[in-house]
Order: sequence, then structure tokens, then C-alpha cells
Amino acid sequence: MKRADLNHDEKLSYEEVQGLLTMINIDLNEEYARNLFKKCDRSCDGRLDHGEIEVFCRELLRRPELDAVFSRYSANGCVLSTVDLKDFLKDQGEDSSLIHAQSLILTYELNEWAQKNGYMTPNGFTMYMLSKENNVFDPDHARVYQDMTRSLAHYFISSSHNTYLTSDQVTGYSSTEAYIRALNQGCRCVELDCWDGDKGEPVIYHGHTLTSKVPFTEVIETIAEYAFKASPYPLILSLENHCSVEQQAVMARHLRSILGDKLLTKPLNEQQLQSLPSPE
Repeated sequence: MKRADLNHDEKLSYEEVQGLLTMINIDLNEEYARNLFKKCDRSCDGRLDHGEIEVFCRELLRRPELDAVFSRYSANGCVLSTVDLKDFLKDQGEDSSLIHAQSLILTYELNEWAQKNGYMTPNGFTMYMLSKENNVFDPDHARVYQDMTRSLAHYFISSSHNTYLTSDQVTGYSSTEAYIRALNQGCRCVELDCWDGDKGEPVIYHGHTLTSKVPFTEVIETIAEYAFKASPYPLILSLENHCSVEQQAVMARHLRSILGDKLLTKPLNEQQLQSLPSPE
């Protein structure tokens, strides 16, 4: 909040709230954002204080479908008792012991009074339902759990087409940023469309179009820096080569000098040439 509070008055104007949302990567419809701001501006001074910002953030997390579930199990419509929460857990096929219900309240309920008295408020219920405990994905699959000792040809490989482009294939902008984004997302095969450039230096772009060009050396330097930040597994460089023999030699020189020992130039095990190596 301090970073968003540009005038340091410990309150946020609508424009400052928009800046805060940008910082935390939340993109809201303009009309919805303004209406939510006005709803939370209880002092009607066009700015949100700490309490109003807390309400604003809670509204962002609010899920009507969860409110409906909460109301269905709440005996008084205001909070869930440990018994109410126990009934909910039982219907979901979860551990429905009172001890487990109490532990969930202690973990996810932020209201001190409710936590102390064994109740879960709508906010606490939302926090619980949106937590990792209710993730639809198997948590064991958050890490690589497959057998990674087989040949590379036995796997689907996360690949990127025309990796250098940030937009369309006709007039789009070519940038090293596109490679950074792909590699940070775990991509293991990136494409480099290589063409003869000025002054004997190859460039990368979508040939015979109006896309901009990015120097081959800049792309290789970027790949050298980001290749293994998100994944330790081999990175395949798909070189669509349109260069002359002279500039192909320049490409080879840059690949060797920039990538160094990261570049595979000969079989890992000369005794086993029948199949590709494994990712490991």
C-alpha cells in the first residue's frame, strides 16, 4: 500500500487504487472498479483509508457461489460453528472430526473474536475454500513426478512457435522479451527464424513480412541467461535457417562463444547412438 500511496497521506485515491491493482496484477473492468471504490468509500471523501482498503480487498476476493454454500450450512446465517463446519466437511467426504474443524478455524479465520470462540466468518470460509487444501490439482503434481529417464523422443515437449514475436506475424514486434517470457514459463523448445542481416550479422524475424528484426546475438545472449532458470531440462533451439553460408558460420561462432559448455555439440555417450538422451 505504501508504494501506491503517492502523496503519502495514508489514503488511496481512485487513481492510486488503480496503481495498486496494477502492482498486484489485477485487471478490473473500469465501471466495476469505480462502483466498488464508491461502495467502499464510506467516508465519501474520494479516498480509501486502511479500513476501507481492507473492505475493498475483501470484496475483490468475494465469491457469490461460496456465499451460497456458506449460507446453506450456517445455522444462524452469520457464522459457521465447528458443528456447522463439521457437517460441511462430512458432506464433502473430508475429515469431519470436530478437531479438524477447529484446526481449520484456527488456520484460516482472521477475525480474532470468531477464532477465539470457534466460529468461521464468511471471509474465513472464503480463505479456506480458496486455499491449497481445496486445489483441484493433485499437489504431488506440483513437482515433476513422471519418469524422466527415457529418451527425449518419448515425451511431449512444451514448444513455442515464432517465439521472437510479441504480436502478429505480419507487422508484429520481434523482441528478446518474448524469449524471456517463454523460458520463464518452462518452454523447452524455442524457434529462431534466422536471416542474413546488415554488416554480416544474422537477424531473427518473420521473413518476407513487415515484422521488426532482432539481432541473432541478442537472442542467444538472452537464451544463455534464461535457459535453465525455470527448468533444468534440455532446451531445444529450433533454427529455421535462411542465412547464407557466410552468415551461417557467424551463427555457429556466436552459438559456441555465447553458450559455451551449455551447447551440446557431440553425443553425450558415444556408445549409445541408437536413441536420443533422456532429459536427465
